[in-house]
Amino acid sequence: MPSLTRLAAAAAVAVVVCTAASSCSALGLGSDEKSWEFDRYGDAPKAGTRSFVLDAWVPSDAVDIRAVARREAPEEAVLTFHSAASPADGAGCAVLEPVTDAPPLSPDWLPGSTPTAGWSCGDWTVVADDGTVWAWRG
Repeated sequence: MPSLTRLAAAAAVAVVVCTAASSCSALGLGSDEKSWEFDRYGDAPKAGTRSFVLDAWVPSDAVDIRAVARREAPEEAVLTFHSAASPADGAGCAVLEPVTDAPPLSPDWLPGSTPTAGWSCGDWTVVADDGTVWAWRG
């Protein structure tokens, strides 16, 4: 029969392992996804070799910008922001109705259901509702 000391030691190890695992998960370590947040358009990169840049169709008045992409497949990404401008005004956007593809990722800020009409902006599918824009590719 195990001693009380061994049981206490095993319990302590279990607590440490569980705490470490949940901390890693909360920090995104071990996750297949990388996240970015920018307060306004001017804060986000628009060109270069960084792992995330805003596409030309994103309006310059965009605020509260959030994006998530897969680390191993960065072409799979989801983006949201708020804007008074319509994605229809974006460079290279065409009406897309109905929207038939689904976002490849499910960040907590993505609504459970998105509008069924939107735009195709380059390789992005874009939908909007009352100034909030959601977009995805992949």
